Amino acid sequence: MWRILLTVVISCLAFLLSAAQPVVKTIIDKNEILIGQQFTVKIEAGFSGDDYYIKWISIPDSIQHFELVEKSKIDSVFTHQKLSGLSQIFTITSFDSGKWTFPSFNINFSPVKDDTTLNIFTDSLPITVSYSVADTTSTLKDIKAIREVEVFNPLWYWVAGLLLFLLIVFSIVWWYRRRKKKPNVQALISKLSPYEEAMQELGKLKGFNLSIPKEVQQYHTRLIEIFRQYLSRKENTDYLNKTTSDILISLKNNYLDKEVVSKSATALRFSNAVKFAKYIPPVADSEANQQIIKDTIHLIELNATKNKL
Repeated sequence: MWRILLTVVISCLAFLLSAAQPVVKTIIDKNEILIGQQFTVKIEAGFSGDDYYIKWISIPDSIQHFELVEKSKIDSVFTHQKLSGLSQIFTITSFDSGKWTFPSFNINFSPVKDDTTLNIFTDSLPITVSYSVADTTSTLKDIKAIREVEVFNPLWYWVAGLLLFLLIVFSIVWWYRRRKKKPNVQALISKLSPYEEAMQELGKLKGFNLSIPKEVQQYHTRLIEIFRQYLSRKENTDYLNKTTSDILISLKNNYLDKEVVSKSATALRFSNAVKFAKYIPPVADSEANQQIIKDTIHLIELNATKNKL
């Protein structure tokens, strides 16, 4: 009986000691993504609120090979009306193809009754970022036979080029002499507000067939043009010739709402990946990107309304 009792006491003591030790858990929803896609990392910390003070992690907006898209509010977990844990979800994306490691971050636990602090790190996570898989089902074509080089005299090309140049010069001179001066006509300004014009133009995007790669690129090019035109009219500033980075910096300086910058960064970089990296996204992702642009415009309008009040 003494042995049984001693075993039970030791087991309970070990359980209590282990339960009091903080525990950090890292959960990722996927380890492989296409360039521009997003994945989520959930950080959970279990500890006793009566025994520890905690300094929560802070992930910067830009990490090597990764971009922070969004982060949720910190959720608190209570057991018997006592704080027993914290958790937070981070949405991450990447535009660098390759095999990378999402870094670990430190969570600091300071005991209430002791000066010794505990530094517990989250897990580092391997992430593979790649382009869409190439189509290997197309039929291979035969190699053409070798053709002999044709020798030709380029003199006629020079003569034709000279005649064409003279014709262009003559046409320009004739046009300047013959043209009549006309009063300057001011450019027509849209009767619609910047918001109404943007919503109208976004509605026209339904005419694109997002199952055709060429139209997908035209769709995303037009989507960014609509957003740039809206910002230009809304803030009376030329956004049409600014880079994506310049636009995001201006938005960050002009709007306190971080969600405006976050959604704008997501939409602009996604459409740039389609336009420049030749990435062909699923139809649902393209439509979702349009919705992000629309939501961002709504947020800007809401911010403008609040500032007037």
